[in-house]
Amino acid sequence: MEESIEKKDGTCQITISEDEMSVWLTLSSPVNGGEPVTLDQVNQLLAENDITVGINQLAVEQVVYLKLWDHQHLIATGIEPEPGRDGYIEYYFPTSQEIMPAVVGEDGKVDFRSLNLIHNVKKGDLLAERFPPVEGSAGQTVRGKLILASKPFSPVLLGGKDTTLEDSGVRLVAARDGHVALVDGKPTVNAVYSVRGDVNYSVGNIDFVGNVQISGDVKAGFTIISEGDVEIMGMVEAATITAKGNILVKNGVFGAGKCRLEAGGNVLARYIENATIRAGKDVIVNDSISRSNIKAGGKIKINNYSGDILGGHLEALDEISAGVFGSDLHVPTELELGIEPKFRSEYVALLNSYTEKKKNLMVLEGYITEYKNYRENKKEVSESYRHTIRERLRKYSSLRNELLSLEEKMRVFEEEFARLDRGTVKATQKVYPGVTVTIVKASYTVETDMTRTMFIYDKGEVKPAPLRG
Repeated sequence: MEESIEKKDGTCQITISEDEMSVWLTLSSPVNGGEPVTLDQVNQLLAENDITVGINQLAVEQVVYLKLWDHQHLIATGIEPEPGRDGYIEYYFPTSQEIMPAVVGEDGKVDFRSLNLIHNVKKGDLLAERFPPVEGSAGQTVRGKLILASKPFSPVLLGGKDTTLEDSGVRLVAARDGHVALVDGKPTVNAVYSVRGDVNYSVGNIDFVGNVQISGDVKAGFTIISEGDVEIMGMVEAATITAKGNILVKNGVFGAGKCRLEAGGNVLARYIENATIRAGKDVIVNDSISRSNIKAGGKIKINNYSGDILGGHLEALDEISAGVFGSDLHVPTELELGIEPKFRSEYVALLNSYTEKKKNLMVLEGYITEYKNYRENKKEVSESYRHTIRERLRKYSSLRNELLSLEEKMRVFEEEFARLDRGTVKATQKVYPGVTVTIVKASYTVETDMTRTMFIYDKGEVKPAPLRG
């Protein structure tokens, strides 16, 4: 007696992604002469599941008519929202500057008259203008649910001292003649405080909201505080100068170990001797730096081709360059690139913590593996052992979360290291023994005379290389 063969029609199934932005169709093949799925059946299934947006009808027909059975096929996609455009503020004056003095003549001297530190404006001049945002357009899921576009940023135009807002906060103009600069993110007009002569007992200390210009010297023991730039035509002795902008000393700095200059921008001088310098951007010197402690957020550069750096400790983020480092007396000279000591110590502490927790995790993994082997081999274990394992599992989970958090923090540090390891130390003429170069995390001590050398960070080491160009 022959066994009857049952017919079985094909079936259709749709899969909808969690965000309802994609739909896949799967058709099963008919069995023993059963009926294949029809287009009407697929369309009915889509309707039953409220799929109304982004249906690719051609794709549906291809799957049905070409009998593309037993595989998923993308047949509908939602509409992504179109982002808008953020509003913005247009400033009609320089908001930042990279000061690179022009070197004139073969002796490498600097034309300080070309620095353009002062940005003068007249009363009524347009300083800044606010442009509104442009709204984006909403998207839709395959079920017709609206997806709102992210709201674009709408900036607020704020003015600082001696400025006036016009047109309901759209335009900002100067309320007086003076110098315009960004102070705490707001355009501010400041007058310039000028001293005809030296800063001495006849003048006293200076604390001013704008730019300061000194036609003479700054004598020992006096202090200048400026919220703008400080320009000194003479020299600086053992004085203290603090500026949110740049400090320019057209002669030089003779600090006698008691001079401190701090600038939010650049520090520029003919020479620096026995002083402490902090600059948010660059320290640019014409002739020499000797026995000084200098930190720069950008680079430290001697413009004169034969200018030297002798003694002291110098730190910069991007570059340290000079004609000569050290001297034939092997004076200790420390050159450091890449990161602040605090930043390095934080990374080392983070790395030590990660290493210790990783060791603890591996120990716990060993215990857990041992327990799994017992279970697989159906070995009897005591209740106290089970309790211990449960505690270890909880500790393992907590430790894994801690490691993930540490890995994220370390990734931030490593990204910063990757950005900083491109810095170089360049000597256009000579490097003497006694010079130590540190870049990011590694150091190199010079033991023999070197000519025209650059130091780079390569594969975790500081390496000397011939200076090109």
